[in-house]
Amino acid sequence: MISITNENENEVIEQPLSYDKQCSINIVESLYEKYADDVYMHNKLNNYFNNHLSTMFDNMQLLRDQRILRIDELSCEQDIFIESFLNNNQYFYNSTTSNYFFYDGLKYILYNEDDILHHVLTSISRGRNLMSWKQKTKINIMKRIRDNTLMNSIPESNTIQMVINALYPVIFETKNAVKYFLTILGDNILRKNTSNIHFINQTAKNFMKNMNNISQMLIGSNISQTFKFKYHDHTYNNCRLVDVNDCIKNDSMWSSIINIYALDILCVSMYYSNRYSNADYFITNVCNDTTLENRAFFIKNIEPSELINEFIDGFIDIDASKTIDLNKNATQITWKNMQYLWRLFLDSKHIPSIIFLHTLKPMLINRLDTYYNVDIDSFIGICSKYIPSIHLFLHFWNNAMINDNNEDQLEIDEILSLLRTWCDLNNECMPSLTDKQLLDIIDYYIPSVIIEDDKYISNIRCVLWNKSTDIINALTTLKNKLCTESTILITELNPRPLSPAIYKSISIYDAYQHYCKYITSSSTKLNSRNLVVSKSYFENFIYYNLNEYIIDDTFISPEWYMYIT
Repeated sequence: MISITNENENEVIEQPLSYDKQCSINIVESLYEKYADDVYMHNKLNNYFNNHLSTMFDNMQLLRDQRILRIDELSCEQDIFIESFLNNNQYFYNSTTSNYFFYDGLKYILYNEDDILHHVLTSISRGRNLMSWKQKTKINIMKRIRDNTLMNSIPESNTIQMVINALYPVIFETKNAVKYFLTILGDNILRKNTSNIHFINQTAKNFMKNMNNISQMLIGSNISQTFKFKYHDHTYNNCRLVDVNDCIKNDSMWSSIINIYALDILCVSMYYSNRYSNADYFITNVCNDTTLENRAFFIKNIEPSELINEFIDGFIDIDASKTIDLNKNATQITWKNMQYLWRLFLDSKHIPSIIFLHTLKPMLINRLDTYYNVDIDSFIGICSKYIPSIHLFLHFWNNAMINDNNEDQLEIDEILSLLRTWCDLNNECMPSLTDKQLLDIIDYYIPSVIIEDDKYISNIRCVLWNKSTDIINALTTLKNKLCTESTILITELNPRPLSPAIYKSISIYDAYQHYCKYITSSSTKLNSRNLVVSKSYFENFIYYNLNEYIIDDTFISPEWYMYIT
């Protein structure tokens, strides 16, 4: 072997010998033969071989040894520098999106490659020892960073607690529920147990959509492939439940969480999946939470017949002591009502509809065979404590609610207040209905009604409350009040000539306050509960009806009420 020095890279490259000793001897002999008759050249050859050649090769060997030593020192220095740099600066890479990340010990941050290169080069320059190997060191560090995948990062306990506290108790009831959810996310990112189905409430749809969009953008992974909002004939054994708080339907409750902690959530999720193997293992072997385990595996562990029995026991009232009379006048539950009760039961259990109606009906008929009348498609001689409330509300709707294309934004809590007023007027007991139950009844029994944002219905008006009339009457009193006050002021000042500057604009906000006071002080029998429209409804009414008097979307011009004489 022979050593050849690479001057540019300061390294020694070993190459195999390309000649033998005899070849060198032959060259020397040929030189002596060539200059055999030349005394001058013969003496030069003798002097070179006897006095200089050995020293020259000794110097060459010394120089090579020094370079090898320097290279070894630089290599050692480089290794120490790279290890120190990477230990003190946790950079990660995701090959799917070609994104770089930095972890400061608390939060993960999306990082620009140019910023990393600048950091690397300035760190090398600061140390000075590796200046001759600056580019080589930079290349090695960037290669190491690209090999350091984000999926294998290990977050500090402070980061883990930060993520858990961000999601608990706002979105999840317990910390174990947060960990279970995070482990599922990690499983989906790392593509584990993809045959499992995780049912989550539809109210979480926007939350999951936004989290998935960020995941796709940052790490190129779909975190929601196993999450489902509806049952589609999945095998019960693969079904899991993931419970979330109802407030997740309000984007304002979680939007800031995603904006601030999305990347941290993803990294902790991958860590949990790696640490606990998978979400099922976490539930059964780690969390030691029986309540959470029972909920997660509720569908997996239950038989359809058991669910039917629970439904009948909790939602159907059967008096076995009475003789069953299968006629139309007896107490009965129609199949339509039975479907709604089943829907109410599933909602109380926070589970999707895991039994299709074409399967549910024969199962119920088989279980309640002595009560079913096929001619009227009803279950006779049984009842439910929920049916009277439904019938009463539908009676109220049919008698007090009318179509009105000019009406919009009738709120659900306003309907509840109107129902209470209607019950008072008709000597009926107010049914115990929540906003959600009211929405479900409207959605199921009156499907033509369009519900917006789980809060508003449009083109429907209640005969007990004419919003427009109340607002017009309140504005009329306000108009008269302002006109009177301006007239008094003009009389006192007695300006010559009269100036419109005497009249003041009034803010829409002050007009709304006047309206609220007016309703409180002049409630009628039909509006005995002081029903007040929302501020947004009032503003929309003003913009539509007093558009020519609106100033900067905030004030009502004095021309609306002033009289110049």
